[in-house]
Amino acid sequence: MTKADSADPSQLATWIPGDATRPYCTRPWNQTTVVSDGSVVCACVDAAKTNPLGNLTTQSFDEVWNGKAYARLRRNIIKDIDLTKICVGCPNRVEGPEPPADYIDKVDMPRALFIESHAGCNLTCPGCNREAIEGSRNNLEMDFDVYTKVIDSMSPNLGYMEFHLGGENYMHKRANEMVRYCKDENPNCFILTSTNGHFFHTPERVAAVLDSGIDAIIFSIDGADQESYAKYRQNGNFQRVLDGLTAMATMKRERGGVGPLLVWRYILFDWNDSFEMMDEARRLCAESGADHLAWHLNAVGSISASKRYYIGSPHLSEIGHELWDTLPERLGVSLDVDFSRYR
Repeated sequence: MTKADSADPSQLATWIPGDATRPYCTRPWNQTTVVSDGSVVCACVDAAKTNPLGNLTTQSFDEVWNGKAYARLRRNIIKDIDLTKICVGCPNRVEGPEPPADYIDKVDMPRALFIESHAGCNLTCPGCNREAIEGSRNNLEMDFDVYTKVIDSMSPNLGYMEFHLGGENYMHKRANEMVRYCKDENPNCFILTSTNGHFFHTPERVAAVLDSGIDAIIFSIDGADQESYAKYRQNGNFQRVLDGLTAMATMKRERGGVGPLLVWRYILFDWNDSFEMMDEARRLCAESGADHLAWHLNAVGSISASKRYYIGSPHLSEIGHELWDTLPERLGVSLDVDFSRYR
């Protein structure tokens, strides 16, 4: 095998430039990612499924997890991480410790799962390569039997699940049932999802989400009014999303505070980072009843980033307590999960 000289960002649906000097990655040893058609990939950076490691429609989870493709990926990471194209520049790379050389062919079951119930999306966002994601799936909606197969294989020791990846998971008609199934089989599992928030517009839908047992829901709301919001979340309805968040917080409060942590996540661009607009978002977030507001730095290089808030900016200290990077601590997530790679 020849060393990959570069990765093509246009083929990586969730591409965020990383530090290519970091020599290792531990994810193929401790977490797995399953997309809507049952294919297994290394992590969310391969949402375009450029390096499939197996498929759970025809294989058992153990056949994939301890199969030849995963073993080859682990061996390449130990030998030279850049042998695998998807690994070149990946933000999930770490300094160490170096994975053990003899821990390749038979690996313990992972305790973290990233799963995509639906690869489709009702919005069009400039930073999301819908063609690469949807075009690489044999099925946009995950078969429920495939989902239960994944959960059953990892139960009862699954400790963390992210219920989202390349699409809007709540487009799946059995999304809440999926969450409930995982929670019933793994009572101690922390389940988090990220949503564009357009599917919680009736009391029945809100109640179903709360009844599912999900632990944290991140609402992606990048603006404080329709104009600023829809510039990135194209085809989105700001008021509908805000109403859904408010309804969920209200019903949670009426139930005695029992329910998921609710997070308003706001990507900072050069059109929505004024002090006035950020203060308005703070006000609306507080009025909605959400638990946390998290500013996210723009990771989409082709889109106008905030000129005040960026990596290395002296102004970050002004909003440090509200930054996305502090979210795991604020949510109380005990596993070592890197939130900085999400948009």
